[in-house]
Amino acid sequence: MSANDLKKHTAKVGTGSGCVFQPMDENSTYILTAKHLFQNKNQETGKHEEFFANGSEIPVTFLEYDGNSWNSTLDTFTLEFEENFFPHTEADAAILKIPYREGFESIHIREKRLSDEYFLCGFPGRLQHEDGAGNNYANFAVESFKHSGNYFDVAKLKDNILTLQEIEGTSGGGIMRYDGSSNVFVTGIQSRMATDVNLPLGEIGFVPVRYFEQIIENYKVQGKLVELLPVFLKSFVSLIGDTFQFASAGINKEEAALSDLLIAKAQFIQQSDLTPLELRSFLGEQRLLIKDQDNVELRRKKVWTFWLELLVILNIVKDKVHNKGDLTDILSKIRFFYSDTDKPFLNEHLQDLWKLDYKDLKDMGLVIYASKQVYPSRGTEGILNLGEIILDISSARRDFQKMQSQSIATGTIDIAEAREFPFDRFKYTSLTTFKEYAALELDAGFLDMKPADCYPLLKELYERLLP
Repeated sequence: MSANDLKKHTAKVGTGSGCVFQPMDENSTYILTAKHLFQNKNQETGKHEEFFANGSEIPVTFLEYDGNSWNSTLDTFTLEFEENFFPHTEADAAILKIPYREGFESIHIREKRLSDEYFLCGFPGRLQHEDGAGNNYANFAVESFKHSGNYFDVAKLKDNILTLQEIEGTSGGGIMRYDGSSNVFVTGIQSRMATDVNLPLGEIGFVPVRYFEQIIENYKVQGKLVELLPVFLKSFVSLIGDTFQFASAGINKEEAALSDLLIAKAQFIQQSDLTPLELRSFLGEQRLLIKDQDNVELRRKKVWTFWLELLVILNIVKDKVHNKGDLTDILSKIRFFYSDTDKPFLNEHLQDLWKLDYKDLKDMGLVIYASKQVYPSRGTEGILNLGEIILDISSARRDFQKMQSQSIATGTIDIAEAREFPFDRFKYTSLTTFKEYAALELDAGFLDMKPADCYPLLKELYERLLP
């Protein structure tokens, strides 16, 4: 993925721009944009005042890439106040609610701004006569951010001599970044209204995403808008097609057979009322995260795909479809943590695992971890063998004991509340144990067996691990 791919999430809205966003809704897609694009301008004061009348038609252009070139689609948005057009009462922010458009489920809001590069994306008026779909689009790299107040923040562009005239038309365009997993993150929407503060060359005002969340809150109770969360959080069912995709090079016959069996079992999840949202609400976001992760990690599809895989494995072991009423029992025995890293999980997070909140996890409960990296280099087959990483564990133990002593000395906790070192108290294993390494334990006869005869073998295999 490259910055050029952000075109897909950028629409031309009237004389300005917008960010195409998929909320937790199977029927609608939203465009996050600037409110002033839908207001008449007072020619005397230069201020944007009354809104366009209901029934006003606004041209909206979308860009799509067909694998070879960019193509444009022109639609007409017919404005209906508080039905498909929802402005913020104060901030220069508005949400357009349009019929569902496919392919936008990987965009997420992000208030916490990382050091990674962001781009202001939009359709500058100076490019409006360029030929070819997408050639009137532009993006501008952001160098830094600073808080301003008055419903907007400020972004300094890397090209610090850009004038207002050169970027005019990007109002409503998203300030976005992307990652190596094809995810897009939007932190705000550019607002021309911020010119009232006389920003210097190369700086732009933008409305942070929290004001769009405030719009949602105003209309959510009425059922007119839904949260700016990925649609796949509503149900595990939508994730079934993404489960048990063995990522090892040259997938072997055993892995293919195991994958087919597990995906077939995943269909039973449709009978459950358990959803990612229920799980997130039950545990709380912080108890699902590794130290220093922010909650945007819980909007990654891979996290919930792996949780679904765990439910399938539990279904095989326990011979039942688990519902939300089973959460207390499940989470007293099992915890799962995911890191969106290509490196082995333990190389990145061994020193984080002992710092996590294991509240309500019973002694000898199983902690399962996973990353994008397949076949981690150590501790991957079966339960983590502390003897193989004794130096790392010793270092973690010393840090843990030091932290406990300081907490007791300062009265943060008393001796009775001091907890045992997690690596002594719980078991740890990689998710690959249930997938790639499980396939290695299947004998050749497994390939010729009927599915009904295979599941008891898998049950026996998984029971060695699951509490």
